[in-house]
Amino acid sequence: MDEEILPSSPLESEEKQSTEASSNSEADERIDVELDRIRDRRENPGQSFMYNTVVPQTFDDYTLVFGLIAGLVFFGSITIASSGLILGNSIAIDDTLSGTLLDPNDCVDKRGEVWIDTWVDHDDLQIESHNAPPSSSSVISVFVWNVTSWTENDPQTEPIPVIEFRVGGLGDLESELSKEDLVDGDYHVRIIFFYSENSSIDWSDLPEDEISEKQNESLSQEGEPGFTIKELEIELHTSDSSSLFGSGEEHRKMEEFDDEKRACLTIQRMGVWGWGLMGAEWVGGRETAMLTGGNAEIPPWYMAIVSLGMSVFFLCVQYPLMHRLYHRETDDLLSSEQMKRLICRTIENACKRLQIKPDLESIRVQDRAISVDVFLPYSTTRKTIMSPIEMKGTIIKDILNEFRIFGEMRPLQVKTVCTDSNDDSGEIPDLDTLGEVSLADDYSVFFSSIGQFGQLEESFRESMSRWFRKHDVADYGSAIMADEDAVFVRVIYRPVMKFAYFLFKPTYEHLQGDLRTQLGSDLEHLLEGRELVVSARNEKSTLGDRAVAGRVEQGSEEHTGEAMVAKRDGIPGALLQNPFMGDILSSVEYVAHKNRKRIDKYGFWGLIVFVWIPFMASGVLVGAMLGLVARMRFQRVLAACFIGGTAASVTWAYTARGIIEVMERYHAEAFIPFIILLAVGFTWLKIRDNKRHRREELFKDSMSFFAGASN
Repeated sequence: MDEEILPSSPLESEEKQSTEASSNSEADERIDVELDRIRDRRENPGQSFMYNTVVPQTFDDYTLVFGLIAGLVFFGSITIASSGLILGNSIAIDDTLSGTLLDPNDCVDKRGEVWIDTWVDHDDLQIESHNAPPSSSSVISVFVWNVTSWTENDPQTEPIPVIEFRVGGLGDLESELSKEDLVDGDYHVRIIFFYSENSSIDWSDLPEDEISEKQNESLSQEGEPGFTIKELEIELHTSDSSSLFGSGEEHRKMEEFDDEKRACLTIQRMGVWGWGLMGAEWVGGRETAMLTGGNAEIPPWYMAIVSLGMSVFFLCVQYPLMHRLYHRETDDLLSSEQMKRLICRTIENACKRLQIKPDLESIRVQDRAISVDVFLPYSTTRKTIMSPIEMKGTIIKDILNEFRIFGEMRPLQVKTVCTDSNDDSGEIPDLDTLGEVSLADDYSVFFSSIGQFGQLEESFRESMSRWFRKHDVADYGSAIMADEDAVFVRVIYRPVMKFAYFLFKPTYEHLQGDLRTQLGSDLEHLLEGRELVVSARNEKSTLGDRAVAGRVEQGSEEHTGEAMVAKRDGIPGALLQNPFMGDILSSVEYVAHKNRKRIDKYGFWGLIVFVWIPFMASGVLVGAMLGLVARMRFQRVLAACFIGGTAASVTWAYTARGIIEVMERYHAEAFIPFIILLAVGFTWLKIRDNKRHRREELFKDSMSFFAGASN
């Protein structure tokens, strides 16, 4: 008979098992070396910018420095300009660029004259004077004629105005022509601003007839009073606000027709408008800022500069920081084999502290593109005092801490199963099977142990009273147990202060370590060489709190589960831990993974279009985040966002005024709220659908994996 088909001897089987164990051990050691090398590279980056040196080392370092310098120059210039400290009254910039390709509409210098500015706000005509002597008595007189009566009347005779009113005051004045004072039609408006330097009396509290008398008296005095006149046309019409269900409420609209050239902006006024445009963009986005500036006749080149300055600053500062914290080089990406080994050795170290025995042969790890799933069976020991939820939280916390070091930002799901047999469950044995129990003659050891435990418990209570007062926490359950090998302490506490969720900063790890140190000192003379095992937890803490997770995702009733992401500090951490932004980030990440090939093929040009076109929640930062998730090169993402952001700023700046004119011409301004609402609704539905699909894939596949691992 052939020797190869003979059954192997017990000695041969043991040698084979020993060889396999040795091979596995060598493989684990090899992977441990690789993991330690990656860990050292990420924890000690060498001459890293703003870590061990102030000298930029890489391209993203220089980008960050450029962004800081650009921000300092940009915001500093706006601040100095708005303060008026340097050339505040100069119009050199606006005057030079007006009438060129950058600004086809020419402006005029009105610094040395008193002039009247008019604009439509909320369908009322606003009137404001400029450059009047601050101490002069002044009057704004407004005359309004119906255009039909004006044209039909004898040219030599001026018709009677349909509206006439005066407003008195001191220095520059403001007034308003309300649409409610007029019926629909076309009107001719004449505004006369009168000021008398011979009088410094405030006429604001006088009735109109007395103001007229004071004005006539000033005309008869020595010294020629000053006045300026402005004439324009307005149109009032009523239209129905459009809606999905037909005509809505009636809306009255006022339009101004003024051929007068705009006044050139001074340096100070440009600075003030710079802050105004930035505030509008922060609140409502680039489109809102451009429409606001276009309605106020702000030069398009200046609106583009303000928007582009903000984009350059946030892109060149925040993107390098995000890239540094989230991006991993190819050599730092963990393979499935490395990921499993990292998790296994982390579990081994955690189980030693928890006093439990993990079943290393039965540990299962599922390494997916959108999550990492871990199945851990374990058994307890005589020294195990933590509850299952506390042990699970500790294990998750240790794994997430390793994920943070290795830059792994995928959600983690862990299922722990206790495999203790029923024999160790604490059931009362059958006394009939024990036989006759002989009574002891000497009970001194028994009573001595009782006395020692009494002293131990008394010292424990005194020490705990000081510890509770020290940390301002309340006792929600504390106990001490002892045997010949160890002393077990279990404490449940709760902060006493109000709003503890926000104000109580110490973690259970910190308090548990402090308690172990204090009890080790106070009970040292009573331990007698026994091990001190301490467990402390916050009564109000959740699994996410115990795991110190940056973000927690909950499953649904259909697909149960709890996925946790490693906590990060700084701006990316705040972004990640915010539920709303976390949902957006996870949705973008999910879409990137689902369309990886398409993103790799059209990523650069697609990113430009995404940043350029005014999608809801688009922009340079969101575009940079999308490129980061898609693992595009830093330079390509930066170039794409810069090109798209520049195109968006220029496009909106030079089309804003045209958009306003078109809407006014066709009376389409009523559609704006509907369009905005439609865009918001569409974006919300898209985010919701992506979130739902991602959670289904995240928890459904995990449930199947855990079910299979349990069998």
